[in-house]
Amino acid sequence: MRKAKLLALLCAIVLLSACKSQKYIYLEDMPVDRPIDITTKMETRIKPKDRVAIHVTCKNQALATPFNSPSYRLSESGEAGITDQVPTEGYLVDDEGYINFPVLGRLRVGGLTMTEVSHYVKQRLVEGKHIPDAVVETRITNFTIYGLGALSPGKLTVKDGHINLLQAIAQMGDLQGRAKVQKVRVIREDDGKRMEFDVDLTTKALYDSPAFYLQQNDMVYAEPRKRKSEAETKTITYVSLLAALASIAYSTAYIFKR
Repeated sequence: MRKAKLLALLCAIVLLSACKSQKYIYLEDMPVDRPIDITTKMETRIKPKDRVAIHVTCKNQALATPFNSPSYRLSESGEAGITDQVPTEGYLVDDEGYINFPVLGRLRVGGLTMTEVSHYVKQRLVEGKHIPDAVVETRITNFTIYGLGALSPGKLTVKDGHINLLQAIAQMGDLQGRAKVQKVRVIREDDGKRMEFDVDLTTKALYDSPAFYLQQNDMVYAEPRKRKSEAETKTITYVSLLAALASIAYSTAYIFKR
């Protein structure tokens, strides 16, 4: 009987070891209750192929109408707003960084932040005596992040124009259990070059990575751990089955003994 108990205990240990799920901890070395200086700032800059929505408003909204896309017009009551027309996706930035803007013509916005574009357009409107009290809002309408590998595959559209790696992973449903959390790769195309960054999510060093703040069209690839071979999988299955049978046999013997 003692041997049966030992066998059952051994099989149970093997079973638990084989069936346990992979655990990981984000930012494992992050200090608690102690602030850390933010050394990098999020600055999304306009790139070729971006679509930039620029909305102009002012006290007399009729003056702003020629500078807005067709979907942003005055209503019959004279109030500004979005019409029932199909909304445009914004102005397409060409390979040289220019957009074709109503009345003002070609404007170079490539390399500027959204705030800088707003200031630039406002300056042109005021200096050209088009709208003295212009208020300009700019955003990128096709800011997209792509997820691959041991991450819910698909794409994520970023509405407010900025996002970091942890936020993107959270919005994509988190990493799967088989992901190599110490090696998440960010693939980026910038200025005609393709770059790759490997990021370790278990350490606070990821905050200093150039890939922590994501850019337009970045691809986030969570590398999966190597799958077990067919022989290993069968072995684990057989061991699990034997452990279950041994446990049942021991329980049955113990009941009848009583």
